[in-house]
Amino acid sequence: MPPASRPYSGALRIVRPMRIASLTVAMLCAGCQSYGPPEASTERTPRLVAGLNRSVEPVAYSRPAQPYDGSDIWQRMGQDFRLADDNGVNERIVRQRNWLLGNAGFIRNASQRASPYLHFIVETLDQRAMPAELALLPIIESAYNPKANSIRDAAGLWQFMAATGRDFDLRQTAWYDGRRDVVASSKAAMDYLTRLHSQFGGDWLLAMAAYNAGEGTVSRAIDANERRGLPTDYWHLSLPKETQDYVPRLLALSLLVREPETYGVKLSPVANAPYFTVLELARPVDLERLAVTAGIDRSVLLNLNPAFLRKKTADGPSRLLVPRDQFEQLSATVDKMTDDVMHGNEALAVSTATASAGIVRP
Repeated sequence: MPPASRPYSGALRIVRPMRIASLTVAMLCAGCQSYGPPEASTERTPRLVAGLNRSVEPVAYSRPAQPYDGSDIWQRMGQDFRLADDNGVNERIVRQRNWLLGNAGFIRNASQRASPYLHFIVETLDQRAMPAELALLPIIESAYNPKANSIRDAAGLWQFMAATGRDFDLRQTAWYDGRRDVVASSKAAMDYLTRLHSQFGGDWLLAMAAYNAGEGTVSRAIDANERRGLPTDYWHLSLPKETQDYVPRLLALSLLVREPETYGVKLSPVANAPYFTVLELARPVDLERLAVTAGIDRSVLLNLNPAFLRKKTADGPSRLLVPRDQFEQLSATVDKMTDDVMHGNEALAVSTATASAGIVRP
């Protein structure tokens, strides 16, 4: 497993937490770009919740073997899911499963929005030997909307707060916001989760809880239980209500994704193949003008590159994400373009040698 981009050492440094997206708001406002409830503070004091310290005994979960023909990314993910098997199913997971089943339209819409990005995220998690379930986090965080913004200005698929994004090298300027960059933010989120996994003794549930509530919140809850002689696993910690729901919701979602027919869940089909590849640029370009000239749907190009806030590649990485099946068409078109057709006197250079023919690596 690769190291985090910023190794963690020394005394605990409080990182501003990244917030869970409000699934109810997302479902009611699928076209909106604002997700998540108001945040009282960036680090909240753990509080006792009625019934929280009651022992929650997991029930062993077993699933029927399903044939896998290699063509569907959801089925590939489901066969790689392990966290529900390792932790069993308890009443908190069942409660979240029932909530999700009551909001099936949200799952269907989020799965459709995930289509351009999902294979890249699943493949990258696999390369890093991280749980496949983590590919579901953007459903909870942002409903897989890379343009999502919370009330507290968390942004992107992974809902990074501004300060946390900077901690993980996500640049934020008037022209470019790395939190909305699908490739850069996914790398940052995986780096952060990897660090949290190491920090909390190799426990992915605690790592996800800390991703949501902040490292300090989870550490203080663990310390409080240690002083009382209570178990320090995720299920026994006194955490904010949002974080109590966050991990069970992801585990419940993994059960539904793994067995959609059993639960009557509709998932938008997503091929188990890369959707986009990288086009390297020599100079900044106007995305809308490029799309029109190349004959590419502007919305497709903009949805793959939402980090460029003004629809120009100034002050950001010198690359674009483009659909793989349109790469040759785009390359042939831009080779013939003159400086005047592009943005003023700016030229575009395409390097096919640096364009990934398969998986884009963050």
